[in-house]
Amino acid sequence: MTSMTHVLRVALVNDFELILRGLEAILGPFPDRVLVVELDVGGNPEHRVDIALFDTYGHARGGVDRVRSLAIDPGIGAVVVYTWSLAPERIDAVLAAGARGVLSKSNSAEELLDALADIDRGEIVVSPVIRRPSGCSWPGHDFGLTERESEVAAFLAAGLSNQEIADALFISVHTVKSHLKAIFQKTGVASRTQAVARIGEDVEFRRIRQAG
Repeated sequence: MTSMTHVLRVALVNDFELILRGLEAILGPFPDRVLVVELDVGGNPEHRVDIALFDTYGHARGGVDRVRSLAIDPGIGAVVVYTWSLAPERIDAVLAAGARGVLSKSNSAEELLDALADIDRGEIVVSPVIRRPSGCSWPGHDFGLTERESEVAAFLAAGLSNQEIADALFISVHTVKSHLKAIFQKTGVASRTQAVARIGEDVEFRRIRQAG
């Protein structure tokens, strides 16, 4: 097999810039393998790209509708879902919607790039750990946060109000308050300021905040 010289043109997709900045930071040290062409906040790529890497963080139901929209875009070579975990039926749903890969955030940067290269060559790749949800984690997992609580905590740490968090996640303010109560209890704090400080002790939350 000849060595890979093709630099992948990649668009990063999510509805929130701070999430995309974190992913951009992961790929940045590898300019010989990947070129981040654009960050697409809430929209599809404007340029032709080999791969649209869709980060599902903050999206309900695995972002199936978003995957479908990207998959039918003629300017995108392949759609890849990037996630902490997905239920088996959601994996099937995003693949049926046109995704060519479902990759785990627990992979190293090199493993992510190897998988993207395989997908660019025509393979369909699903990270093995994705099919073993019990082996996955997400920011705040060590505190006992659920994945949705993790998303709420990330936006809390970014300085969003309850209403802004509700709008971002398409949930009610009452639900946001319920999640915040659970976050406070699980992290052992009594205020938003204390929660932000406690959240900052988690490596993955720190990466998200620094990127933002």
